[in-house]
Amino acid sequence: MNQTTMKALAVTELSRRAELIDRPIPRIADDQVLIRVHYSGVSIGTEMWNAHGRRKDYGDVPFVNGYQVTGEIESLGNNVDGFNVGDLVACFVSGAHAQYAVGRTEYLHKLADPAIAKTASLFVPPAVAANGLNMTGLNCGDAVLIIGQGLIGQAAAQLCRLRGAHVLASDIQPDRLELSRQYCADDVIDARSAPTCEQLKQRDIGRIDMVIESTGFEPLIDEAMQCCSPGSKLMFLGFAPDKPAFTYAVPHTKQIQAYFPCFIGSHASRQGVFRLLAAGKLDIDPL
Repeated sequence: MNQTTMKALAVTELSRRAELIDRPIPRIADDQVLIRVHYSGVSIGTEMWNAHGRRKDYGDVPFVNGYQVTGEIESLGNNVDGFNVGDLVACFVSGAHAQYAVGRTEYLHKLADPAIAKTASLFVPPAVAANGLNMTGLNCGDAVLIIGQGLIGQAAAQLCRLRGAHVLASDIQPDRLELSRQYCADDVIDARSAPTCEQLKQRDIGRIDMVIESTGFEPLIDEAMQCCSPGSKLMFLGFAPDKPAFTYAVPHTKQIQAYFPCFIGSHASRQGVFRLLAAGKLDIDPL
């Protein structure tokens, strides 16, 4: 490859500006691959925190945001086995919004079906949700409340239903609630009219086996804990950038089990997400 520079979408001024800049095409180590990016998925949560300087995943400005891509392997490190130049892959990377990205083999997945390349560039939110569900041991027949219906909350809802759970979804955005009603949840709660906990009581929902807080919005942490039934589980699926506070007595008294999935899980778990995407069982295109 004679080309030495690439175009990249970089944050050049925190909270104010992102622009296309020229950057050197990155070099790869022996255990890495160079990916010519076809699609890079946008995470409005993590990327927003980085763009505002409240996370430092990519260093100082200018930096290239993003962490999920699909594309074609351009070159291989000397110690890479099982992959070939030209393979269509999905990968968790550092700095996704560029013409080229470096991938490590432990985060690299071959895509058998080119038709899912665009959708698969958003694999990280469902992969994190799947990791959380693996941690919690969600049972068939459990009742799950998911607070927040951004992409990660909606993906979690679909994955819960695939495991046989009854899913309620809460949000304040009517368009998100309508999409969730169609594609993700058994029932939805419009939290604009009253707190979710109050509406649960009014509907006489019964026991909630697990609450998933997917927003990372500090005031909703107490709300999520209030919605938990005694002895139930609480998954912190959203990222809170600071030091969130909550009322300790609530989880203490209810003996809530808390889970922090944070990352994209094992290679096998991620491979399961790609199988569900390819089969159309995990349907995030309309979302």
